[in-house]
Amino acid sequence: MSHSAVLYVTICVLLSCVLVVHHRRRSHSLPPGPRQLPFLGNVFDIPRKDVAATFASWSRQYGDIIYMHVLGREFVILNTAKAALDLFDDRGILYSDRPRSVMSDLVGKTRAVLFHPYGEQLKKHRRLLRNAFNPQRSKDYWQLEEEEARRLVSALAEEPKNFLAHVRQYYGAIALRIAYGYQVKGRSGEDRYVNLTNELARITAKASEPGRWLVDSFPILRYVPAWFPGAGFKRWAQSVRHKTDEFSAEPYNFAKDIATRAGQTSFVSESIELLESEIGGRLSAEDDELLKWTAASIYAGGSDTATALTSSFLLIMAAYPDVQRKAQSELDTVVGRDRFAMMDDQPRLTYIDALIKEVHRLNPVAPLVPHTTLSDDIYRGYRIPKGSWIMANVWCVSHLPDCYLRYERVAHSAARRSRRAMMHDPETFPRPDVFEPERFLKEGGACPLDPRDYIFGFGRRRCPGTHVADSSFFFAVTYILAIFDITNPRDPDGNPMRPAYADGYLSHPKPFTCQITPRSKSAMDLISQLVLSS
Repeated sequence: MSHSAVLYVTICVLLSCVLVVHHRRRSHSLPPGPRQLPFLGNVFDIPRKDVAATFASWSRQYGDIIYMHVLGREFVILNTAKAALDLFDDRGILYSDRPRSVMSDLVGKTRAVLFHPYGEQLKKHRRLLRNAFNPQRSKDYWQLEEEEARRLVSALAEEPKNFLAHVRQYYGAIALRIAYGYQVKGRSGEDRYVNLTNELARITAKASEPGRWLVDSFPILRYVPAWFPGAGFKRWAQSVRHKTDEFSAEPYNFAKDIATRAGQTSFVSESIELLESEIGGRLSAEDDELLKWTAASIYAGGSDTATALTSSFLLIMAAYPDVQRKAQSELDTVVGRDRFAMMDDQPRLTYIDALIKEVHRLNPVAPLVPHTTLSDDIYRGYRIPKGSWIMANVWCVSHLPDCYLRYERVAHSAARRSRRAMMHDPETFPRPDVFEPERFLKEGGACPLDPRDYIFGFGRRRCPGTHVADSSFFFAVTYILAIFDITNPRDPDGNPMRPAYADGYLSHPKPFTCQITPRSKSAMDLISQLVLSS
């Protein structure tokens, strides 16, 4: 065959392949969504507030899978748990990556587990975390959680107006003890590591804010020199990156040092022992760096979300005094007034359990955590483009009856339950914007949904620390309700306030104040015992 003939056949084959790929892409349409403008796409459709609620309202017009295109970036919103489970669980190999954020990379956050790309390193991260936070091992942390909960209520009794700082210290102290064997000392706001955590949370929220940074839409801007006019984003990133390095390195080095000098165990020391036993030698520089960031993810990944959740709980209790009294009555009956609740009491505290579920349901703290696709995919006839931001709208599942009723509960364990459509009458999920723990009790209709099945994420990105998150929140709720009445919620202008939430990297209550006062003389006596024992 002549060279010209070979060239002709080669060109024909290549053209055929291109046409086949093009036909396959064209034969499946993108999911429906708002009409796009030339070049700009849906840039003016992105909601500026109430983002999750707005996406949920769109489901009535476009269905439960919604597509948007904004400045070269593609978004797919999943407004039912069924769609999220189908993609993130059943097709996890395709949907377990995280979107690339140039700004998060510039400030150093992509080294953390939450933002880490899917691959072998992430699997190593998660294997170490599963080893430390499996259901049985998580019980080992109950005692230290109880100790920190006692410190929390003591601090609230001494300085109730500073409740948010006390809550931050509570969760930071738990995470630091588990990760590094570090004992937080001093009053709220005085510990360096807790303050470093809080500062990093602010950096993360700012760096991760959707639409804030032009460099995330036009990555080539990352190569602009920091001194160049308009490159303020780069100057800010350089100014805060050293904080992320301090955040990961300082407590990590502390944990290794105290393990050597005093034999103090921690996630760090136990993980070093595990890894070195597997390789039969000392950690490599690569594994040392991996472990450093895995440990950092323990006290970064959960502290800010748990603080937002507990802040929401306090606001809700102040706004719903009848619910608060019912929960306190159950504690008095089941536990008594001379001690605090323990995890062994949990099965008998049915109203408290319903209350906790309803706090999670009313305002999911992280309602739109993005995944991204590693390749093109077809789902229900729609084409999901490679690299799209895929976001499960857990707020929608919690609030809209039509989204809720299509929920299919799946046990996130090795012994996974078979799926069954939960097709219930909408009357079982009335008034979704009202706080009603009774919806989770038999007398309230025995709602089958447990929000904790989905608020911790989906698939291979599901939070590995769910058991510790559950127990630490249980202790915070029961200790606070045992000791205090929470009343008089006010906004910064002094006006009465109902639960209201701010959008952002996390959804948290808008600024508010409330009165936190001891319930009774027995509560005062219990606080006095705590002060004396401490």
